Parts: sequence; C-alpha cells; structure tokens
Amino acid sequence: MQQIFNTILKNKNLILFISLFVFSIFFLRNRSLYHKSKIDKSIIEISGNIHGISAMFNRYFNLKKINEELLAENKKLIELRVNKKNIQDVELKTIYNVYKAEVVKNSIKSSRNYLIINKGSKDSIQKEMGVISSKGIIGVVSSVSENYSSVVSILNIDLNINAKFKKNNAFGSLNWNGTNTNKVTLNNIPIINKVEVGDSIVTGGMSTYFPKGIFIGLVSGYKIIQDNGYYEIDVTLNNRVANEINVFVIRNIHQKEIKSLE
Repeated sequence: MQQIFNTILKNKNLILFISLFVFSIFFLRNRSLYHKSKIDKSIIEISGNIHGISAMFNRYFNLKKINEELLAENKKLIELRVNKKNIQDVELKTIYNVYKAEVVKNSIKSSRNYLIINKGSKDSIQKEMGVISSKGIIGVVSSVSENYSSVVSILNIDLNINAKFKKNNAFGSLNWNGTNTNKVTLNNIPIINKVEVGDSIVTGGMSTYFPKGIFIGLVSGYKIIQDNGYYEIDVTLNNRVANEINVFVIRNIHQKEIKSLE
C-alpha cells in the first residue's frame, strides 16, 4: 500500500494533468453539438486505430483459424451470393451500394453493444447505413470518422429492425431484450397469423437500412400477449454476431430522397 501511495505522489503532476485533460474534454463535449461531433469522431478514430492494431496481432497469431473461416465464408458467399434471390439480383444491384469491411472491435456484454469497423468517411461510409454478413444482420452505422465507423449492434436494446415472416409477409418489429446473445424478439405480429417453430424470419424492407428478404433467423418459440392480441416471438439468429469478422456495409442510394418525404 505504501508503495502505491509513493508511486501516486511521485507521479502526482502527471495524474493531475490527465485528470484535468479528461475533465476538459468532457466539459467541451457537452458544451455544444459541434464539439460533441468532433470529439466523438476523434474517439472513434483513436479507438479504431488501437483495436485495429490489436486485431492485426490477434489475426497474425490465429492465421490458421482465420484462413479456415475465410474459406468457409467464401464458400458461403459462392453458395448464397449474399442471398442471391432476395437481394443481389434485384435490390443490391439497383438501389444499394455495397462496401466490404472488417470488424476490429465487437462488444457483446453490454445491453447497448456496438462494433467498430475499419472503413470510414474516406471509404464513402455514412451514418444510417446497414451492416450485414453472409449469414445475416449485424447492425446499423451510428458514427463515422475518416478511417473507422461505429455500428449499433443488433445486440443493442435501442435498435429496432423491420422484419417479416418469409412465408406470409406478416410484418413486425425485431429487437434484442438484452439477455441471450443468440436470440432476438419479434413483436407486433397479430395473432390472426399462424406461427410455427422453425418459420423463417427475414428483413421486411420497410426501412432504408436493409433490403427486404435478408435471412435473420428461425422462430424458436412464441407466446400470445392476451392484452393486445399480438405474439411475442423468439427468433434464434442465423449468425453469431460475436464471431463475425468480414462484413458488408450497404447504402440505399435513395435514402436521402426517402427521408425527405418522411
């Protein structure tokens, strides 16, 4: 304990400087939206660089495993062609731009998880662009710096995604309840619709984030909410967000036009 105390005394000026610096940044960030935006971009850039270097070392020491994952990923993409019938042939080729990226940081232990990817404004990435993998939904871009972007994960209680049943186009709202990282909940499906375990859930296309028809997962359970006549449906995700490295950022080229009409 005495040694710790002596160390603090020895470095008191440095500790005081760091404390004042952090306080100044916090005060400046909350003073105006302009400063908040600038500081947030700097934080994303610094965090992205740190985690990018960390990811590089981790991947260097896990090359065999990563190569196996990439081979499996390429095979999956060849088979699905990013869900060919649903999005590539029609919507991705006509109204969506697609950008490849890699995940350099991924949180799954919070109720509001996020990812950082190694593409930013210089790569044409913008806020509110959807992020997917070959297996399903990853999230939505929330902040962008020059070289990196922060993505609100599908494992975030604040994110709602328009989704539907593949078999009958019954639409609902998909979100995470903050517990099981392999499951999300589909709400607002009227009980007039028939629901069965094993039903496929896909994106609904009623937002500018994602094209319709991207596979999300399968119904693993459900119950009826008697008060309002709707189902509460458990959906097991097809992808494992925590394990994703290679992702695709997608941009609806008509997004601004659509937003202007809302």
